[in-house]
Amino acid sequence: MAIRKADKRKVGKQSPRSQPGGAGAVSRRNFVAATAAAGIGLGTMPSAAFAQDGPADSGQPVSTGGTPLPESQLVETYEGPAAGAVLAQLRAAGVRTIFHTNTSGFVPFWDAVHAAGDVQVINVTHEGHAVAAAQGYTMAGAGKNLGFFFGSDAGIPNSLSNMYCAWKDRVPLLITYAGGSLRGQGADGFEAWDDQLGPTKPFTMWTGYLLTQQMSDVVRRAINFAYGPPSGPVTLLWGEAQASQQVRAPIYQVDLAHARRRFRAEPALIEQAARWLVEAENPVFAVGQEITEDGAEAEILALAEKLSIPVTETKDVLYASFPNDHPLFLGQLAALRRPRKADLLVSFGESLRRNNPLHPVPTVHISHDPDILGRAYASDLLVASDVRLAIRDLSDAVDGLLTRDRMARIRSTRLAEISAYSTQLKQSREMVLRSRFDESPVSWERLGYELEQALDRDAVIVPELGSQYWKVLAQLTFGGDNKLKFGRTVGSALGWGVGAAFGVSLALPSRQVVSLQGDGGFMFGQSEALWSISRYQAPMLIVILNNHSYNDSRVRNMSNGGLGGGLLHAERKDYNGFLGDPDVDFPKIAEAYSLRGEKVRTAAELGPALQRSIRSMRDGKAVVLDVDIASDGQPMNDPTWYQHYSIADIGRQQRGGA
Repeated sequence: MAIRKADKRKVGKQSPRSQPGGAGAVSRRNFVAATAAAGIGLGTMPSAAFAQDGPADSGQPVSTGGTPLPESQLVETYEGPAAGAVLAQLRAAGVRTIFHTNTSGFVPFWDAVHAAGDVQVINVTHEGHAVAAAQGYTMAGAGKNLGFFFGSDAGIPNSLSNMYCAWKDRVPLLITYAGGSLRGQGADGFEAWDDQLGPTKPFTMWTGYLLTQQMSDVVRRAINFAYGPPSGPVTLLWGEAQASQQVRAPIYQVDLAHARRRFRAEPALIEQAARWLVEAENPVFAVGQEITEDGAEAEILALAEKLSIPVTETKDVLYASFPNDHPLFLGQLAALRRPRKADLLVSFGESLRRNNPLHPVPTVHISHDPDILGRAYASDLLVASDVRLAIRDLSDAVDGLLTRDRMARIRSTRLAEISAYSTQLKQSREMVLRSRFDESPVSWERLGYELEQALDRDAVIVPELGSQYWKVLAQLTFGGDNKLKFGRTVGSALGWGVGAAFGVSLALPSRQVVSLQGDGGFMFGQSEALWSISRYQAPMLIVILNNHSYNDSRVRNMSNGGLGGGLLHAERKDYNGFLGDPDVDFPKIAEAYSLRGEKVRTAAELGPALQRSIRSMRDGKAVVLDVDIASDGQPMNDPTWYQHYSIADIGRQQRGGA
């Protein structure tokens, strides 16, 4: 194969008139607002601002606003097998890690990977785990990673559950499958059916076909759809590209850090939000995943501190976007008790999927995803914008409405009250922790406490836990310079967490990565992910919170039965809760994959076990820590009851045996 560099010539130069602050300079806010109104997006191409110093017919020269004309996106011309054009385009987007499950028919692609010499193929034994790993890799990449998966078309059904999770989480992914021959339509061929990508369509931003003569352009287009907004998975079929047809294809430069199209809010909307904010006596912020996606952590912290506004998050939050040890952080929005009479909610990149628990408080909803604005909850002011830009603009607008003295008075008065309340919350958590500190099975709070004591400050937590998860996470410090958090997936489909944590470990190899799993969630086919963790020596910690039950569904079933006066509730029975027979030996499963496994039965054993686990991780070996954890929630049923049934006994009876 051959790759030729494109001819790159300067097409323009900067005029002295267009220097920043020059006579004809156009403000950043006004220009981007104008382009947004005109439908111009700032996407994968390096942005360039164009404005005129005078009227269109004035004859004045055009100013570039301080930014020179961009060079062409075309950087190379690829010549070689069609499959190699896909890899060339991925490499031009900075992709060097790709995820794969067992397939045949990819020989030209393997040849291209081998010839490139700088691409790592990560083998995973199941399509669902591979998609989860690709998602975790994207999420942990700080906007610079794109998860790319290729597998068999027969594996499409296996990948759907975690594709759904990535779609719910709005995480960009490229998910590709072998097969898909257009000539095979209607033939019911080997591992094939018509409209093979049909099952993926509800959970994708776009589905496409890697046409032989358009391989690189289809990949470029797929990246565009994946990042959006809205963002999410794209599925592609390789079709005839597995063969060795020779092509000549353009390769495009793609900057993943700027692949999501960015736009700015209309100034009038920002001004309205600012006026509401300064007039409100008791405003509240809700921070969502777009804070992290748009790199706005510092901006939201500064804006909250400017007016001492309490910050909350929702149950569905994917990332820790605000330091949870900050005096302005008040935990979950649904559990908010202060201020007593909130009079404004400003949501930054939070979908409000579970509706607004402060209703009917006036609400401002800011999001870079037009698809979610006003969908679940009819907010009073909808602001479509890159969240980082919106926060900056909102902060500037507030500065224009308040004097420094008034701002200082507002800040100090609120801070005293909110800090006192957040201190009370911390003391309450400590009281609960101490009240159950020495209990065995281990309390959820004790597990969180011991993890906080043992782990590095910048460790990464990937939780896939049920309704009691906050009892663990509330003991850990997140956000700012503290730990990172990825998950639980908004999709809540079990079978995601271990694969996702593996992908996070690939993206962040120098950080401690901890997967928090329930025993029921781990048994949703996740043990096979340990194969990849072992092969690629990912020094992770997988903590299984083992209460020998599907505790969440047990609690919900009994609660619903209680409300309806059901027979099972009256008899304290639950058909699908108990998992203790057989009592699975998770450490032995770990050892089967050449990993370390250890069982913790009492609170006193937990701290030393974690220290041994961390030493193992530092030596490069992953650990599965099986912790007997308390069954929290409403203990309304016999936790060990299940419907006994023995096929062996029935067989003996049918054969006339004893």
